[in-house]
Amino acid sequence: MVKARQGIMLLFAMWIAISGLFLQPQQTNAATTDYVTVTKSANPSAITTLDEVDVQLSITGTPPVNVTVPNDVVLVIDKSGSMAPSYNNGEDKMKNAKEAAKGFVDLMDLSVHRVAVVDFSSTNMIGSLDFTTDKQQAKNYIDTISANGSTATGDAIDVARGLLANHRPEAQPVIVIMTDGDATQPSTDPYQYAKDKAMQAKAEGIIFYTIALLKSTDNPDTSGPNILLKDMATTANHHHFVLGSTGLSEIYAAIVKEIGLASAYDVKVTDIVSNDFEIVPGSYDNNIPKPVVNGNTLTWTFNELKNSTLNFTYKIRPVSKTKTGKLPISLTTSNISYKDYAGATRTKAIPVVSVDVKLPAPIVTSVTEPSGPPAGGQTVTIKGKNFVQGATVTFGSTLAKNVVVVSDSEITVTAPAGAQGTVDVAVRNPDGQNAKGSYQYIIDPIVTAITPPNGPLAGSNIVTIDGNYFMKGVTVLFGDKAGSVSVFSVAQLKVVVPVGAQAGPVDVKITNPDGTSVTVSGGYTYDAAPSTDPEITSVSPNSGLVTGGNTIYINGKNFKSGMKAVVGGKDAATVYVTNAQLRLTVPAADQPGTVDVAVRDLDGKLFVKEQSYTYNPIVYPTPTVTSIAPVSGPLAGGNTVYIYGTNFVNGVSKVFIGSKEVTAVYVNSTTLRFTMPAGDAAGKVDVKVANTDQEAVLPQAYEYIAPVISQVKITDISPNTSTVSGGIIAYINGENFMSGATVTLGGTNASTAYVNATQLRITVPAATAPGLVDLTVTNKDGGTATLTGGFEYTPVLPQITGVSPGNASRAGGALIYVNGTNFNTSAIVSINGVNATTAYVSTQQLRVTVPASSTVGTVPLVVTLSNGQTASTTFVYDDLPTTPPPTLTSLTPTSAKVGATIYIYGKDFKNKPKVFFGSVEATSVTYVNTTTVRVVVPAGNTGTVEVKVVNPDTQESNTLTFTYN
Repeated sequence: MVKARQGIMLLFAMWIAISGLFLQPQQTNAATTDYVTVTKSANPSAITTLDEVDVQLSITGTPPVNVTVPNDVVLVIDKSGSMAPSYNNGEDKMKNAKEAAKGFVDLMDLSVHRVAVVDFSSTNMIGSLDFTTDKQQAKNYIDTISANGSTATGDAIDVARGLLANHRPEAQPVIVIMTDGDATQPSTDPYQYAKDKAMQAKAEGIIFYTIALLKSTDNPDTSGPNILLKDMATTANHHHFVLGSTGLSEIYAAIVKEIGLASAYDVKVTDIVSNDFEIVPGSYDNNIPKPVVNGNTLTWTFNELKNSTLNFTYKIRPVSKTKTGKLPISLTTSNISYKDYAGATRTKAIPVVSVDVKLPAPIVTSVTEPSGPPAGGQTVTIKGKNFVQGATVTFGSTLAKNVVVVSDSEITVTAPAGAQGTVDVAVRNPDGQNAKGSYQYIIDPIVTAITPPNGPLAGSNIVTIDGNYFMKGVTVLFGDKAGSVSVFSVAQLKVVVPVGAQAGPVDVKITNPDGTSVTVSGGYTYDAAPSTDPEITSVSPNSGLVTGGNTIYINGKNFKSGMKAVVGGKDAATVYVTNAQLRLTVPAADQPGTVDVAVRDLDGKLFVKEQSYTYNPIVYPTPTVTSIAPVSGPLAGGNTVYIYGTNFVNGVSKVFIGSKEVTAVYVNSTTLRFTMPAGDAAGKVDVKVANTDQEAVLPQAYEYIAPVISQVKITDISPNTSTVSGGIIAYINGENFMSGATVTLGGTNASTAYVNATQLRITVPAATAPGLVDLTVTNKDGGTATLTGGFEYTPVLPQITGVSPGNASRAGGALIYVNGTNFNTSAIVSINGVNATTAYVSTQQLRVTVPASSTVGTVPLVVTLSNGQTASTTFVYDDLPTTPPPTLTSLTPTSAKVGATIYIYGKDFKNKPKVFFGSVEATSVTYVNTTTVRVVVPAGNTGTVEVKVVNPDTQESNTLTFTYN
């Protein structure tokens, strides 16, 4: 095949020379310009010995613009049954494929190229058209293709190979295959069979274009047909796909532009990886074409390079885990060889790229033991990864000794001496890379002395604590209270002592920031402060009357201005005399006896001297009663009475009338005044005055006199009638009326005014119902009289004064107002015997919606109240205006399910029409305009019914047919 290729190239070169297409006619062995470039890259450019590198080899072709190589092209078109519309939701992929193929033929320059057609489905249904330069002949053949059968992709390629077996010597053989489905024939591994046939074609020098006609919902990355066709193509740039059939014509057009143009032929790429690296298996599997890998050599071969860039990728990794430096990833012998359009063989070196390889950085995962004394000397084991012989270890800034690299994951070392606290443990490999862990120098602090060992309870003094291993940030507790460290060193602290809770020794606890601590039990003592509390030593004088009011002195110490004295639990008016004496006025006591005396300091705290003051009882004189004035009065009481006698005491003397205590006013020691209480019965009672336990009684000294009841008489009431709403003024005439008399009508109290003994004025109360009721007058002394049935309540009668407007259309729906008096919220209006929708506006107005009527002219209008009372007038129904009936022209749709929305079209529709489906009235009807009504199909019918529209004026339309689904 190589010799055949060389022959083709020589013939083509001669043809080019004869045609005058060479830019330099004297050259016969090679093209004047190299149309291929090659680049190489490695990412990343710096790695560790454990990493991988992505290598990309890019080969770019730029065909000469003035050279066209003749091509013999076989269009291989899939016509399997899956191309039919029934398999693609109505999309005619077969039709689209044929139109795109004919477009391909139209674009070809058949004065230079030739075209043949292979149409395939099942193995026994493969057709073909031999090479032709007649475009119409090719297109006519394509028009005859129809979809049917299976997909024998491999056999179709064989037919195309047969046609190309006799291609013109000077022409490049090309297959352009388009298929939409999986290869299905032969029955045993049809995929591999198709790939083998494509491989044979490419081995024969045939350029292989593939087009995968995928479903619009397919994922190109996982689609079986797309993966198959990618593997069959000459290179990745010779493969195309479309989702659906949209875009197929554009792909054919792009392929036509490439036919006859090429940058190189019979391309072989040999990339040899240097021995410092190895190829990562499988990292090159996605290349098209896939390379042949032999050891560290990758070889790609393909028939031609178009006007495009081919990217070949693979991964490499270092072989040695210890070798470092800037290492080339491939050998200088790596190259690309190919033939140019003149048939000359060319070779181009592949650039050498280097990668900077380093050892991986060390990693510290643990340090054991993680802590030790500041003196050092402890053996420490460091665990991790990537440790290298010659590594050094530092604790903080101190270099450790006895460093032993046990393995790449373990180091042992002796900890050097260090200051208390946490330091970094750094492992540094010979290449300078390092990793860190941590180590803690730790020891409890030591206390040798606390000076001074005691101080005031108020604190604020400074003590010195001597010792060792104190750390910056150390805290000091005196008991449970923190002192403030004012001066710090490793061996000495100066601390401001906090306020103490109470006098006595407390522990001193010193805690370093690393948690180490020491406690000195009872290490510091708070001295007790001298007492400043007030203290009572004596009370002088130490007794007085239970009534209080006398002045006494409290003697003691630590008294201050503002302190208060308390006697028997009661605050006393207190005056500060000196810090050793207070003067106070003794408060009254509830009873005689000895009580505590206390002083309340400025914080409210009491300081008590128990049982230090005695309240003495008061002895009252025995009273006498000599007389009472007046000596009699009404049984109802309420009159003022005076008692005369001796030894009356203000606030103490109490008065009793019979067994009833009364509140008496002290006038002087011989006179008391009080208001006589009501008696229980007429007759005489005792009068008594008591001074606590001492009392005096004047027997039968006061007489209660029974009252005389007035004889009330009612002669009449004027006026003697009112509506049940009441509110009018009426006068009651009679005899023996008294001021304060009350009046009821039917048991309901009336607002009453006294005029004189023969007349009362009342405001008549409202009644619940009409009818005669009793009139009752009652004097304050109990005298009463009743005029049976003396007053009459009459019902409230409605009245109509007018109707506005007084007429409306018999179609109904108009608003009118009924004016009058005595309307209520339950009033109902009927027009011509039909109850109308009625709204209460006020007692003088009702708003009414006029009901429809078949009657024209004057009809009765009646207002009826809830009590049955009525009022009547007349109302006029106007005849309906003469308007055309509605007309139906169409329904959209004419059939539907119950609940569906349809539109009725026509003319002369009125607002608020009715729509009937047969005899069933629709409940959801929307007036859109005079030509359109929207309606929801009602339930209740099946099959075909007549639909009509009825305007509010009762005029009916013609009918249209509607079918229930």
